Amino acid sequence: MTEYKTMQFEQYKEMLDLANYAFNKDKTASREKKFKQLCLNSDCYGAFKNNTLLSQLIVRPMEVYLHGQTFKMGGIGYVSSYPENRGGGDIAQLMALSLKKMNEQGQTLSYLDPFSYSFYRRYGYEQCFDELNYTIDVNELPKIQKTIGSIRRVKWEDAKASLKEIYKNRYRTSVGPLKRSEWDWEFLMLSREDSSIALYYDEKGKAQGYLIYSFKGQTEGTFVLQEMVYLSQSAFKELWNFVSSHKASFHTFIYKTGEHEKIAYLFDNPRIKQEFIPSMMARIVNVEQFLLAYPFKKQAPQTFYLKVKDEQADWNAGLWKVELHLTDRKVTLITREEEILQESILTGTIQTWTQVFMNYRTIKELHFFEQIEGDKQLVAEIAEYIPEGTPVLYDYF
Repeated sequence: MTEYKTMQFEQYKEMLDLANYAFNKDKTASREKKFKQLCLNSDCYGAFKNNTLLSQLIVRPMEVYLHGQTFKMGGIGYVSSYPENRGGGDIAQLMALSLKKMNEQGQTLSYLDPFSYSFYRRYGYEQCFDELNYTIDVNELPKIQKTIGSIRRVKWEDAKASLKEIYKNRYRTSVGPLKRSEWDWEFLMLSREDSSIALYYDEKGKAQGYLIYSFKGQTEGTFVLQEMVYLSQSAFKELWNFVSSHKASFHTFIYKTGEHEKIAYLFDNPRIKQEFIPSMMARIVNVEQFLLAYPFKKQAPQTFYLKVKDEQADWNAGLWKVELHLTDRKVTLITREEEILQESILTGTIQTWTQVFMNYRTIKELHFFEQIEGDKQLVAEIAEYIPEGTPVLYDYF
């Protein structure tokens, strides 16, 4: 009989062996160091038969920003099985177990990087983030007039406080980015141990932007912009000037970013190669707690009913009455749906509602494509209460 349970940190070597085998990775000291840190700071779940680990997944406790609010989030990764154990239903049991545990721990959201979108839709996840990759020939680099301030190449240990402050100021009101803890930052930079950092300072000596980049371990002649964050136009200009200063040594520049950085129109030739890549998935773990905390745009009183279909989390399934007041709100599960007028109800799956409230798609668009059922006028009214934004996520797990 297979046993599904929480694993202890001391079992990390078993987990690492499974991960290396499943993903065809070499066992290196660097990979073991990172994996050990991950297990130490995560919740790990495994499927065992005769005390032998057969399948696993890891949930990393994190927080994310959403329109100025902070939400707890469980980031799922290392979903893996030995080949001879695949298709036996163990991953389904582990996903159910992890969802239950995330709910108990107050993690109202969950993200994951899918190997298959259709597979994870079974568990209530849906596409909520996209990646935009620019491939820029050296002759296509933007020509920007030098402005005020200066760029310095810095070490992580010396500049970490500045990077953290810039990141927080840029993204704390955004949709979905990680609210990086001290550990999140350290783990990120451990994963980018071959990267370099450039920091922009304005004319007053205040750090206003940074670039994390790498050319080690890349195809020869390739410069990769891994993360560019700026708080001012001057920071944007000087960071790109810094990139362009490398044109004598590199022929190709790759900028990995999100949909929020549609900047090709600023180049002399906007027809640079652009790849739009579907990226991370997300799901609401607890509808009630999520709606109680969600930063609806309007303060005017409003009451509406959202019906949620969720086959994996029975605590979410049902009809929810949402009452918005000037100073507080109530979210209540309705037990007698027949007493509510049907024209007062909007119906959708947990995947659909996640896309709506994560700003991946508008409620009007999803209604048009029949992903949301209900009265068109009610859709328009609720749309006025959902703040605008574009999902952004620099972290992958």
